[in-house]
Amino acid sequence: MSSFYLTKSQRESLALINIGSFLEYFDFKTYIHITVILNALFFPVSDSYSQSLLAAFSFSMAYILRPLGSFLFGLLGDLWGRKVNIIVTTMMMSIACFVLALMPTYAQAGWYVSVAVLVCRAVQGIASGVELIGAIVYTAELIKAPRSYFYTALVGIAADCGALFALAMCSLMLTLRPDDWWRYVFFLGSAIAVIGSIARTKLKESPEFLKAMKKKKTQELRGEKITVSQAFQSYKRNILTYFFIELPIPLLFYVSFILLNEFLSKNYGYTPTEVIRHNLYLTLCSSSMYLMCSILTRYFYPFHLLKFMGWSLFLFSMVMPFIIHENSSPMLITVVQILTYSLAIPGIGYAIYTRGFPVIGRYTVMGTVFSMARVVTAVTTSYGCVFI
Repeated sequence: MSSFYLTKSQRESLALINIGSFLEYFDFKTYIHITVILNALFFPVSDSYSQSLLAAFSFSMAYILRPLGSFLFGLLGDLWGRKVNIIVTTMMMSIACFVLALMPTYAQAGWYVSVAVLVCRAVQGIASGVELIGAIVYTAELIKAPRSYFYTALVGIAADCGALFALAMCSLMLTLRPDDWWRYVFFLGSAIAVIGSIARTKLKESPEFLKAMKKKKTQELRGEKITVSQAFQSYKRNILTYFFIELPIPLLFYVSFILLNEFLSKNYGYTPTEVIRHNLYLTLCSSSMYLMCSILTRYFYPFHLLKFMGWSLFLFSMVMPFIIHENSSPMLITVVQILTYSLAIPGIGYAIYTRGFPVIGRYTVMGTVFSMARVVTAVTTSYGCVFI
């Protein structure tokens, strides 16, 4: 285990990165996990079909503008540095959460509320996508392989723990403040995002990025032109591979946490409070699986683990519709939810994906591809499931 030793500077940087990812995803996942309650407050609902469409719309809005945001912020990260992006996106999340906490309901202010909520969700979506990729790229550049396999995967675990904490706080506040509890959760999210943003100002810039920028200046003095677009032009195969790796994740999340929870509500009478607590248990299970697989990257090459989980998920997906159709127990649905989402862990290979692109252009390419994959699947899945 001595080969996984980190210097004091590396430990401090990792702590700031992971704390920030934890806080960022606390804010982002709060809305998603209590959609069943918030959509009824912020949107006009006349029937169950309309409610399902609104749930799909609010879910997809967190992804629709991500590609544009990821491209623009990616350029900023590749030209000015990783640190700036990580700080700015955390503040964006804080502002969006604060606005949501103050938001009146649809009954109080009408369709203006619906539009404002969708804008906030779009801002949160951009911030969360840019922040996660920034944290992954920074960590992969901070620590060399094979140590980076485990430590880069920790970024995803920190994000999952943020979602877990969000659910725990929702459950707690639902008990303490049953009327307007969700406002206090968003206020808390806004406050801790500010703290995270301030803490991250202590980050030092990625050493690999600084080295690449120095090399770039030397090459430009010799007349060689180094641009971000070269990463898109010269690494098309890696881009396509990474796109398909990220593609299924929103589908698996939507099926596990939204579609099957609606199934439990309609067929077994789960209340919104029970759904939130149910999501807490699901997230705890998936986070535990993520941690176990991350630890295994210390002993096994991440791609071997990903292939095993990918084939397992494929085989399970063949029988999953029949299990749900013939189901007579909420417990069996819960098992399906846990297996579906726990087998979708692309994060254990992030250190390898990162090395598939040049330093100058890496942030832009990974962020854009990550966001494009998420928006394609998020939109088709959310609306497709409603129509089906």
